[in-house]
Amino acid sequence: MLPFINKKYFISIGIIVGVTILVTILYISSSSNTYPIGFQKFQFNRAHNQSQLSSVRIFCLIVTAPKHYLTRAKAINQTWAPRCDRYFFITEYSQESMTPEQINFTQTIPIAPIKDILAGYDHLTLKSTLAFLFAYENYLNEFDWFIKADDDTYLIIENLKAFLSEQNSSEPVTFGYNFKVISLYWIILLGYYHLKT
Repeated sequence: MLPFINKKYFISIGIIVGVTILVTILYISSSSNTYPIGFQKFQFNRAHNQSQLSSVRIFCLIVTAPKHYLTRAKAINQTWAPRCDRYFFITEYSQESMTPEQINFTQTIPIAPIKDILAGYDHLTLKSTLAFLFAYENYLNEFDWFIKADDDTYLIIENLKAFLSEQNSSEPVTFGYNFKVISLYWIILLGYYHLKT
């Protein structure tokens, strides 16, 4: 073994990796049972009645930003978004700050005509609220369900329709999952504390 490699260093790295794996396993196992009751009872049925699925009308609101037009938004527009019964991208729109390629791309996708959308992650709640307000004011009676997705989301619309066909669209209900982030700060702090002891 080389003289300058510290044995405590390797032990501490092993502990940090071990704690990270343990926390991840605990997090996944504790969060896997937090789905809504209706979702726990749902089972995918490949032989589901097609007419029942086609009767479920979904309106998709996809939150994005100009910097993701040519990557994320383009991929969504080419894959799952057209499977929605209607969809709009929810985005700020300022031609002054966009490239010619981005401007050309916006001519090929449906962008909700919402004014006063502020750019940046600090305004995502406002962007989502304006999106639902737009849907409420213009499309409330045309669709059964309104889906809000981000531009890093992939939806399998057929499975979503199968799930929603088992639900009552007249009830004021939301489905989803509250994402919890385990802070890397706490993992590092735990490893540092262990080094000191």
